[in-house]
Amino acid sequence: MSIRSRFSQFRERVARPAPEESTYSEDDAGTPAASPRLVVGLGNPGGGYARTRHNVGVWCVTLLAERHSGRLERQGRVDSAEIEAGGRRFSVARSRTFYNEAGPAIAAELRRLRLKPADLLVIYDELDLPVGKVRLRLQGSHGGNNGMKSIIGALGSNEFPRIRIGIDRPYDAGAPVREPDRIADWVLSPPTPEERERLETAVVTVADAVEVAAREGIQAAMNRLNRAG
Repeated sequence: MSIRSRFSQFRERVARPAPEESTYSEDDAGTPAASPRLVVGLGNPGGGYARTRHNVGVWCVTLLAERHSGRLERQGRVDSAEIEAGGRRFSVARSRTFYNEAGPAIAAELRRLRLKPADLLVIYDELDLPVGKVRLRLQGSHGGNNGMKSIIGALGSNEFPRIRIGIDRPYDAGAPVREPDRIADWVLSPPTPEERERLETAVVTVADAVEVAAREGIQAAMNRLNRAG
């Protein structure tokens, strides 16, 4: 089945909930409340999709790994690395499955790390935000995003923070396009050079915000990120 078919023929899957015990040591006992323990960037695997709009979440976790000398290595159905920022340890990961089917892989990684859904932070692209605009929410619905729908279904919870990075959507005579095939072509295509520059700036901003979240908590990161516009 082609990835465009997957875009419109999504099937929700449900995985076992993550246990509540954490593998992180007592050395982390001072970590601020609601700091992320697993940061996931959504995208599609393979070099053919690496530079597309739909992979902007992966760009963020790749940058974080590079900043902190982490090496993303295969762990089941994700590539994962443990990094340290501001004296706080956490994992970053990207799914090895297609975007719309990321939920079971992320649920499995949470179980491997013995983390709860609330320990997760997901970064992904957003059609209904202007290019490069970023927003952090503490929880909420999938908002029509099939990757988030898969994650919420697999975890049985929508109570985890997420950062959205705007990629906008195509327009016909000023009217927003909502046709699934047109949307699939849009998100699976590379941004224009101007859009790429704005997205790369947003990726740096998001990586900075994740580091703030690790040091000071999600609420502090949200205050800074959303206020910055």
